[in-house]
Amino acid sequence: MYTSKCENIRFSVDEKGIATVTLDRPEALNALTWDMEKELADVFEYCSFAEEVRVVVLTGAGKHFCAGGDIKAFKRRIDAGEALPDTGVRYIATAARNIRRCNKPVIAMINGAASGAGSALAFASDFRVGDPKTKIGAGFTSMGFSGDTNGVYNLTRIVGTARASEFYMLAQTLKGEEAFRVGILNRLAEEGKLAEETAALAEQLANSPTRAIAYQKKMINFTNYPDLELVQEFEMNFMPACSRTADHAEAVNAFLEKRAPQFTGN
Repeated sequence: MYTSKCENIRFSVDEKGIATVTLDRPEALNALTWDMEKELADVFEYCSFAEEVRVVVLTGAGKHFCAGGDIKAFKRRIDAGEALPDTGVRYIATAARNIRRCNKPVIAMINGAASGAGSALAFASDFRVGDPKTKIGAGFTSMGFSGDTNGVYNLTRIVGTARASEFYMLAQTLKGEEAFRVGILNRLAEEGKLAEETAALAEQLANSPTRAIAYQKKMINFTNYPDLELVQEFEMNFMPACSRTADHAEAVNAFLEKRAPQFTGN
C-alpha cells in the first residue's frame, strides 16, 4: 500500500479498487507546491502498477479542485529577482505525464474551480466530471505565462485546435454547462450530485476488465499523445523565459493588488 509522504496529498483505495487522490490544501484553494507536484507524480506512478487499484479519482479538498500555481510564491520569486526554474516546470509536467500514461483510467472530479495547472491536470485525465458550479479556467496568459502541465497539448486533443486556442490565448473561464457543451467535461452532474455521478462512473470502470482498459489506454496514447514528452521540453524552456518578462511581474502584482494588468509586450 502506498503511503503519502506529503501532508498536502491524501490517498486511499477502497474495497472496490477505486483509488482517490485528493489535493489537500483547501486554505489556498489547493494551489500547487513543488512537494505536492512531486507527490502527485509518485502516487500516479504507483497507481499505474498497483494490483489493488482499478481506477483513480483525482479531486480537491474543500470547495475547489485546484487554483493552479501559488501566486504568492510567484511574487516572492519576482521580488527576489529570480526566474522560474525549469525544475519546477518539470515536477508538474511529470505529474501530468504520469496521469496520462497511467495504466488505470483516471477521473477528474472537478469540484468548484480548476485553473491554470489545475485545469491542465484535469485535461491529462481520461474522464472529467463536473456540475453547474464547476469553473474551468486557462489562467496562464493572465499571469504572463505560456502554460505548462501539458495543458495546451492535452486540451487540443480533447476539443480541437480552434477551441483550445481560444480557451488558452484568451484566458477563458468556462462554467460547467459550457464546458460540457464543448466537450471538456464527459459528464455534467446535477447540482449536489457531483460525488454521486463520479462514484457511479468509477464503479463502472472498476468493474470493467482492467487489463483490456490498460491496453486500450496505451492505444489511445499512441494514437493521440505520441509527442507528450517533447512538448514538456518546450514548456521547460518557455515558462522560465516568460517568468523573466515585465508582463509576468505586472500580471502577478496586478492580481495581488486587485487591479487590471497593463501589459506592454516586454
